[in-house]
Amino acid sequence: MKHKLFIFLFSSIIIFSVANAQNIDLPLLKWMGPQGSRADTYNEWVLSHPNSHMIISSIYNSQYKRDSSKAIAILTENIIAPYLETEINQLIEKLENEGYYVLSYEISGGTPESIRTLLQQLYSEYYVEGALFIGDLPVAWYQIENDYNEYGYAEWPIDYYFMDLDGLWLDNLMHASDTLVYGTDSIYDTHTGNIEPEIYISRLMPTGIGDDVSLLKNYFTKDFDYRAQDNEIEHRALVFVDDDWEPWSYDFAFEVALLYPDTYLTYEINETRATNYRIDLDSSWAWVSVFSHSWPGGHSFYYDNHNQIDYYYSTEYTDQDPNVNFYNFFACSFARYTTDGYGAGRALFNQDYSLAAVGSTKTGSMLDAVYFYSSLSQGKTLGEAYKDWFYTITSDGISFDELCWFYGMTLLGDPTLKPLGQNVNLTDYNTNTLLVSVYPNPTNGIINLKISDPNLYDVSIEIIDIMGRTINKFTKDCHNAMCEETIDLSNLTNGIYFLKLSNNAKYSIIKLLKQ
Repeated sequence: MKHKLFIFLFSSIIIFSVANAQNIDLPLLKWMGPQGSRADTYNEWVLSHPNSHMIISSIYNSQYKRDSSKAIAILTENIIAPYLETEINQLIEKLENEGYYVLSYEISGGTPESIRTLLQQLYSEYYVEGALFIGDLPVAWYQIENDYNEYGYAEWPIDYYFMDLDGLWLDNLMHASDTLVYGTDSIYDTHTGNIEPEIYISRLMPTGIGDDVSLLKNYFTKDFDYRAQDNEIEHRALVFVDDDWEPWSYDFAFEVALLYPDTYLTYEINETRATNYRIDLDSSWAWVSVFSHSWPGGHSFYYDNHNQIDYYYSTEYTDQDPNVNFYNFFACSFARYTTDGYGAGRALFNQDYSLAAVGSTKTGSMLDAVYFYSSLSQGKTLGEAYKDWFYTITSDGISFDELCWFYGMTLLGDPTLKPLGQNVNLTDYNTNTLLVSVYPNPTNGIINLKISDPNLYDVSIEIIDIMGRTINKFTKDCHNAMCEETIDLSNLTNGIYFLKLSNNAKYSIIKLLKQ
């Protein structure tokens, strides 16, 4: 059964006390592909991408940089750059019209270190807010001895290396017989110092999917159509949660609903299978978040009361060509862009739709996504929201479990796109919102509400837990343009709750974290 959540938002998040990665105890993702499938390795990647001296060609710098301008860098693989000259020039023109100062470069050869040095220079001189990598550019790798203290040795591509420009990245250890010993092997294994991100990074990298130039040309056609509102999809989202995370499904859906009030949730254990996912993808969705054990070649879904598995293969994103513009893949290694035909890439480089995806290059994914979606709901770009999320995650340090969950996170697609649309008027977008101001009381668990509307009548107030169960529901008599109410959560156990307030056709949903 698909559950529809109509949620009109005014106040997104009220937090009594923030615990970093509050969902860290969720069941772990795991590689779940057909027998014999495995992750590609650093050594395999280096054999086909030997390190070499980097040659940088400056193609374009915007003529003027106003104080209010945002700067962004575009780095394009030199082999394909001449064939994409028209598209990149069009992108530059559109970005400049949106107030960006653009720096465009062609890159030949190079190492991760040389790319990072270039980004450090651009950040120091121009305060670039982020960079878009187009094509087959250098890749940094990271390794740990025992992933989650459970899965054993792991190594993976890490774009976060390019986002944190003043942290210390070290290669102190080397891989030997599935353990790490002192030595160097050109794979990073230590990250210390100031670890918060300075910039965002996004990739357009169609590894092993088809002809790179043709796929990128088609991508930019979709990108420009979206900016012109020619292929924008109705603002609604699908959240598809497989069995292992069913208890958290309402929490995931409410996070997405911060961005898209019209959110549909599928989570029942015998309905979240590949067959139903295919059917759901036949509809049009501005956003799809899928939660499943996966591998770069596809998603695995449990069914028959968790006794059997069926697959939605990555090639099906190409064949089915879903009408979906944005994805968040809570799916093991699905964004591992060094793997030929990787799933997030196949979803991204579809023929007609699909503009961006968030996913991981390893066994891990995005938790605490509330920080991501709330930023997007404010009209920020994907790159800005992605950096906001990563900054919040890393602002008080990183535990080993958090490193395992988050250090493979990757943004794919044009980072300057806005999922609400490039030309959406946010004031008009929330015309059905009931205005609610929230004031946390110094006493933990007590909040004061001020409800405003020219036509206030009786307001229904409902307290809901993350499972969607109603804890309490009552009606507040409001016969003026504003009324006040005190909500007491002090007797409830710590966790996430939602306040739903409704008055005639207007709604407001407020997410609370009591801790």
